[in-house]
Amino acid sequence: MDKLVSTARIIDRIFRIVSVLLTIALIACAVGLGIIGAAKIFDLPTEMVGSVDGQLSFGALTLHVAEGALPVFDTMLLHMAIMLVMGIGVAIIAKLCVRTIRQVLAPMTRGEPFHSEVSGHLRKLGWLSLILGLAAQIMEAVSMLTIAAMYRLDQLLVSDRIYMVEVAPSLDLSILIAPAVFFLLAYVFKYGAELQTLSDETL
Repeated sequence: MDKLVSTARIIDRIFRIVSVLLTIALIACAVGLGIIGAAKIFDLPTEMVGSVDGQLSFGALTLHVAEGALPVFDTMLLHMAIMLVMGIGVAIIAKLCVRTIRQVLAPMTRGEPFHSEVSGHLRKLGWLSLILGLAAQIMEAVSMLTIAAMYRLDQLLVSDRIYMVEVAPSLDLSILIAPAVFFLLAYVFKYGAELQTLSDETL
């Protein structure tokens, strides 16, 4: 039991650090949105806001786009604003996941692994992990589609050797694995809590 308690405390400290890092990410996204908002409201010059590097990355493949084919800077700002808003949403869900994990660990740090609250927190974590997985995939799909539209990939890449460019985001069903594990653990811990209650009543 002592080993379980010490391990739970170590894991809890790690997730406390993760929570701080997610808070920093949230602040960074909010600052980025503020800069974009100030750029639009006060009509700031482009060089004060940022620049378009003209690089399109698809995994290990990077395309360097000529200056004449770059999208309008305002369109790039809109894309960045959308990504920052979605990034804030993903970070908030991730923080809720971390908080719920710490709630699961709290009874374990006290030497009560089968506390009655644990199964409920695990179910909540299952739903949150599912929402987080879906949100991350939606963010990736939106990013892919907006980049394709901004850079007009259909015009940029089509040639006598390439007759069509297709962007087709797909759903990765592996995001269902983590929620399924958490729901299963919730059932196991609920059953363990019931056995613990029966044992305490017997004693």
